[in-house]
Amino acid sequence: MQNIFLIGMPSSGKSTLGRELAASLGYTFVDLDIRIAEDQQMTIPELFGKFGEGYFREVERRLLLGLPPDSGLLVATGGGAPCFFDNMDFIKKAGLSIFLDVPAAELAGRIRAHARDDRPLLSGVSDLEADLEARLNARRAFYERADLTIHAGTDIASLLQLLRNSLKHSR
Repeated sequence: MQNIFLIGMPSSGKSTLGRELAASLGYTFVDLDIRIAEDQQMTIPELFGKFGEGYFREVERRLLLGLPPDSGLLVATGGGAPCFFDNMDFIKKAGLSIFLDVPAAELAGRIRAHARDDRPLLSGVSDLEADLEARLNARRAFYERADLTIHAGTDIASLLQLLRNSLKHSR
């Protein structure tokens, strides 16, 4: 079973949607950030605070490249994962990639509603929406290399049908 990779900004729904899609498709859900925290035995904010972003990106890359191919994994990557090293090339070769395209204003609303300061790159940002818009614009070229783009508001039934069709044609 071909692996599926969800990519997109923080709070685009990669983990939430990923769990639901994995269950519906009979895939195993993998949250790359959770794998990183388990591997390093500390939270992502602790990891950033202690070692910095460069170290985090190295660990992220090692764990991404270590995922077994064609294992029926549905992987929620971190928001920046596709944008570093040649990670997006790996994702494209290793499975079906899906960009969850959510506007910055909606991302900001979701992050505020979440009410936890667990995103180190967004911690203490004075204008959250503007920062997210700038990050989204900087990352868009990587994200748009995905095999599929799903826009905010797409219902789960339509998404499942699209995924099933894409998986059938990519074999």
